[in-house]
Amino acid sequence: PRQKVVTGEEAAVAGLVRRLEGQGRAARAMRVVGAGHSPQVDPLLPELADALSGIRGRRPRVPVYSTVLDDPRGDCLFDAAHWVANLRRPVRLDRALAAAAADGHTAFVEISPHPVLAGAVADTVPDALALATLRRDADGAEAFAGQLGALYVAGQRLPAPPGRVVDLPVPRWRHVRHWWTDGRARTEPVPEPEAPLAEVAEPSSVLTRLTHHIAAVSGHPPTRVTPGTALADLGLDSLMAVRVRTAVEREFGIELPLRDLFTAATVEDAAARIQQALPREDTPLRPLRATGSRPPLFLVHAAGGPVTVYRTLAERLGQDRPVYGLERIEEARTVPEKARRYAEAIDAAHPDGPCLLGGWSFGGFVAQETARQLTAAGRDVPLVVLIDSVRPLPRPGLTHADRIRAHFEGFAGHVADAYGVRLELPYDELVAMDDDRDRIDIVLRTLREAADVPPAALEHQRASYLDMGIGESHLPGDYDGPVVLYRATEPAPHTVRDPAYERDDKALGWDEVCPRLEVVPVPGHHLSLLDPPHVDEIAAHLSRVLAERAP
Repeated sequence: PRQKVVTGEEAAVAGLVRRLEGQGRAARAMRVVGAGHSPQVDPLLPELADALSGIRGRRPRVPVYSTVLDDPRGDCLFDAAHWVANLRRPVRLDRALAAAAADGHTAFVEISPHPVLAGAVADTVPDALALATLRRDADGAEAFAGQLGALYVAGQRLPAPPGRVVDLPVPRWRHVRHWWTDGRARTEPVPEPEAPLAEVAEPSSVLTRLTHHIAAVSGHPPTRVTPGTALADLGLDSLMAVRVRTAVEREFGIELPLRDLFTAATVEDAAARIQQALPREDTPLRPLRATGSRPPLFLVHAAGGPVTVYRTLAERLGQDRPVYGLERIEEARTVPEKARRYAEAIDAAHPDGPCLLGGWSFGGFVAQETARQLTAAGRDVPLVVLIDSVRPLPRPGLTHADRIRAHFEGFAGHVADAYGVRLELPYDELVAMDDDRDRIDIVLRTLREAADVPPAALEHQRASYLDMGIGESHLPGDYDGPVVLYRATEPAPHTVRDPAYERDDKALGWDEVCPRLEVVPVPGHHLSLLDPPHVDEIAAHLSRVLAERAP
């Protein structure tokens, strides 16, 4: 879906390439003798059909997914008409891959002297394993055996090789100690430890480290991997890309989508994307797509969550729409304070021109308040985007203490179902506390002692609880600007249900403070809206709305 081949007259294709390059997109022209899959080959088709008329294909004995037919699962007869259509019709690789994946195929092997489709495969079916048989500048037999090994490790059924298993003699262990801190004498000199890598901040350093990782994984000599080297020329398959991404994420402490590597044109382009993903301590802004000429969209984090949940939405909005995430600020303890900090960050990064605000769930509360503060300061906010942000219903029959007790009783029930342990919580002590931080810390400490819960899950629970408390104590003010609410139409499978958030009104309470509100129902539940296919529907509608409002 992110790589297209356009065929036609040389002048027309060259004009398209210049136009795309002017937009900052990767494009290149390839001269061929006759542009296949275009009207240029029409004069050849009758002669080709006549030459192949004697071919009589048989029905395949394995499933075939055609890139020629409109239905990839259609019958392929492999006769003359098939090969004529194969030369003339467009190549529908994405449909064939999607159909194969939908039928349960999880591994795709490109049989070629050098991979050219690995990126397209990974982009179309990102959860699948994409491999190639051979790679340029690599040992053919070794590379082929390595790919077979990758298939085997991934659980694919391979025919057993001929031969027999033999016992090899055990290795002779040298029993040389390399630990010197226990006071025992060393038998060999211990090499000096390498100096730790300095923090990488400059683009040149990012480029150097990325080049190192690509060379180490691909087997190419470092001199072969230059800044201008096209990634497609290096033969990276999905397994290699995963290894490069893992090394990059471990070194730089970031989350990097696999397609950010596969869709980069060159090594330098990939390094620039890594540089953009590096966190900065002086701002909560996190670029999700930093390029584009249209007004930027700023998306506030959901309760306790990272802004990377918006990455798919940012990609679906197109390359000309800059999108930034606003990461969580721990020390900001009210919605207006969070909004003030975010407004300052937006002003610093984008001081002029219109800007868009949005957020999923809790993020919508902060986005609406940030828009109020920015417009009060004279900034132009053409649209606020709320993604299933639910204003809690008032529950006059319950006190604040009742709600605290009910919440943690529900949480204890969830822990019992998920971990099989009984969580003994001091409910009276929790209710008597004034500080939400102290309250959730006691609960999570009790949970940590009772069950083996990953630290990341505990931290997420803590941040989510604190953010939800901030949202529930916030009373949104009136906002007269345009607002669109994407409302889930199905009930959410929350682990701890809260009747205050189970509203059945269309506007989820936002029509009380946002008179220019548009509500867009989206099939799906609260937790699925940012995943395909629901995020595609949101992105398509949002793109239309923004195009209509563009000057």
